[in-house]
Amino acid sequence: MNSPKAKKDKNSTGDIEIIVQEYSIKRPLYEEYTNRLTELFDSLLHSCNVETHLIERRTKELKSFKDKISRSSKKYLDPLNEVTDITGIRVIVYYEDDISEVCKLIEKEFEIDWENSSQNKPGKNPQEFGYQSIHYIIKLSESRRKLPEWQQFSKLKAEIQIPSVLQHSWAAISHKLQYKREADIPNSLKRKLFRLSALLEMADEEFTDIRDMTSTLTLDIEKRLSEGDKDVEINLVTLEEFLKKSSIVDTLVKDSVSYGFNSEDYEEETDPDSMSSLITLCNHVNIKSISQLDKILRSSQKWAGVYFKELMKKVGSDSKRERVWFVSPEFICVLILIKEFRASLDLNYLIEQEWDKGIANRVLSVADKYTGTDSEISDGK
Repeated sequence: MNSPKAKKDKNSTGDIEIIVQEYSIKRPLYEEYTNRLTELFDSLLHSCNVETHLIERRTKELKSFKDKISRSSKKYLDPLNEVTDITGIRVIVYYEDDISEVCKLIEKEFEIDWENSSQNKPGKNPQEFGYQSIHYIIKLSESRRKLPEWQQFSKLKAEIQIPSVLQHSWAAISHKLQYKREADIPNSLKRKLFRLSALLEMADEEFTDIRDMTSTLTLDIEKRLSEGDKDVEINLVTLEEFLKKSSIVDTLVKDSVSYGFNSEDYEEETDPDSMSSLITLCNHVNIKSISQLDKILRSSQKWAGVYFKELMKKVGSDSKRERVWFVSPEFICVLILIKEFRASLDLNYLIEQEWDKGIANRVLSVADKYTGTDSEISDGK
């Protein structure tokens, strides 16, 4: 009686070399697929307003591909079709709950190989070590495969990983330490690594809570300011809302533009570094509340126009080149406060705040010129 015909073992050394050679020929196609797929993900995530920290991509190198199909633990009959992670993309998001949004997007836009995909979430099994990965093995959807520009990739798969920033950090460091499973860890290190894993998991949750609390706080501050209540402390949340809604800030910005400040970036979002500098300056001159800042800005209307005009004058070496100062609400507030509290500020302070020395000297000299009474300031027009 004849035994059933055995399938050909493609893990022999000769066959492996042939397969690797075949992959080397086809690898440019996989590289193009990786690049095109990354661009597609970037576009899809943007259209869904999902903010990412980073999108990483890679196409398996020849050595990595050869190592994988050479492992004695698995026999590949058709490696180029069975190896599902030749193209790999990692979508790294800021918050843990953003992961679910990316998962929904993937399941909507692609065909999922559920048998080879994993949706193990952190903490799903308390006995498991470290973060558990969420990854999909995908193919292009049927509708996209029919498009001429995607037809050449119709049979290709890709592995998509979706970690948060902290999960990505854990994976990178644990990979460097080479501890992939609990059994790999020396007993003397287990407690320390388990504690660290738990702390990072808790940090992921806490960052999400802080984000949500910040959103709630922003809505509350927005409501209070709209009702005329400015008796709130100065911080990033309150100051940003004040600058967005303040009519006096808007007037001062427009005045500065009329005297030559560049308004090209006025409509863009506030710059965190500039906001931080303004908060630091407020603290330095003992302005603790939005109401205090608002009062100073309103008072400055008497002299702000002359001050802006003088700042834009070409003097000395400046007369040989165009002076370009980009306006922003926070920068205008800083200029007003420098003039108002000139006696409390010096060149060293501005340089410590990363001001250019020449610009700092210019602002301080103009502030010195207009530190007299309102009538003296008015005479400068």
